[in-house]
Amino acid sequence: MKKCMRLCLAAVLVLLTLTGCGKKLNVDQNTIYVQKKGNIIGAIVQKFDKDYYDADELQSYVNDRVEAYVSAHEKDSVKVDEFSVEEGVAKLNVSYAGYEDYAALNEVELFVGTVPQALAAGYDFEDTFLKVEEGKLGGKVSKEEIIGASDYKVVILSEKLDVKVDGSIVYASSQYTSLASEDTVSITLPEDAIDGEEMSLTYIVYKGK
Repeated sequence: MKKCMRLCLAAVLVLLTLTGCGKKLNVDQNTIYVQKKGNIIGAIVQKFDKDYYDADELQSYVNDRVEAYVSAHEKDSVKVDEFSVEEGVAKLNVSYAGYEDYAALNEVELFVGTVPQALAAGYDFEDTFLKVEEGKLGGKVSKEEIIGASDYKVVILSEKLDVKVDGSIVYASSQYTSLASEDTVSITLPEDAIDGEEMSLTYIVYKGK
């Protein structure tokens, strides 16, 4: 039960409509949405189909985690927008004031900022990058080209899920990534990946609106 609860705070949405700052997002994969002003919308769906699962206990756990975080941080740092358990599926929709709140509450790595800000924060961009060509991630590009893109923004994360941004994807790490749409990158582990295996960070560079 506790493992399921932890998953409900560590993953993000499937088949859920997200709303925040006047925007709606319909997705069919685990997704975080990095908005123009740096707000993060995340949601999760988790199978909740065992007889010993307790929806009230799960909701209490989620609320307690969020309330404990908010009490130690800013009032509007995290907000539970929706929680429901229907037909064996638990859905949780959460808004975060910034990437720091998402990373801290979910205990994952996440950075959002400009390329120069990421370099200043210690991210080395030591990865193989692909550029967007004809609607998909295509040819390789050099590190120098990436770090020279001072006007671009970057999302850096440790999770494997879909990432939607307010803008157009320009480059992305090559490992486990594909371009789902102009503004969304899918990060998917292969079926033979070892459960719990530590994976490298994924970089997503984009031109903001």
